[in-house]
Amino acid sequence: MASCARCSTEVDPGTYCPTCGLYLEPSSQTSSQSAYSAPPPPPPPPPPGQPYAGQPYAGQPYAGQPYGAPGYGAVPADVGSKKLAAGICGILLGTFGVHKFVLGYTNAGLIMLLSTVLTCGIAGVVFGVIGLVEGIIYLTKSDADFHRTYIAQKKPWF
Repeated sequence: MASCARCSTEVDPGTYCPTCGLYLEPSSQTSSQSAYSAPPPPPPPPPPGQPYAGQPYAGQPYAGQPYGAPGYGAVPADVGSKKLAAGICGILLGTFGVHKFVLGYTNAGLIMLLSTVLTCGIAGVVFGVIGLVEGIIYLTKSDADFHRTYIAQKKPWF
């Protein structure tokens, strides 16, 4: 057993350090002298599903992972119920902006509610159509898309 020159972990010569990934050459010299004497051969590929231990962020999500993948902004469990409530309220009570209040968009909800009430329902026709369309959009999105668009990015209209 020899000590790794980079992290001082006990490693067999001729193998890779499991902690930092440094290759330790098999020789009679000390590991600190031999570790940097020649460029190490490329590391063997990791087993499927296992990150290489020498990566600085091994096991962390990377930009190519899909949204909602484990460890990358996973979707909370209550998103489906919030999506369903907002969608149904948008279809049935969209004129009054109830679906906006369900999602936490107080300003947008007040605009819809006050416009409908103050115009004696004239603006309610327009907001009813908007609520119907938004309710259908909410219900047809996946939970991850709904969470990303309306919870995380706070997109209040369409």
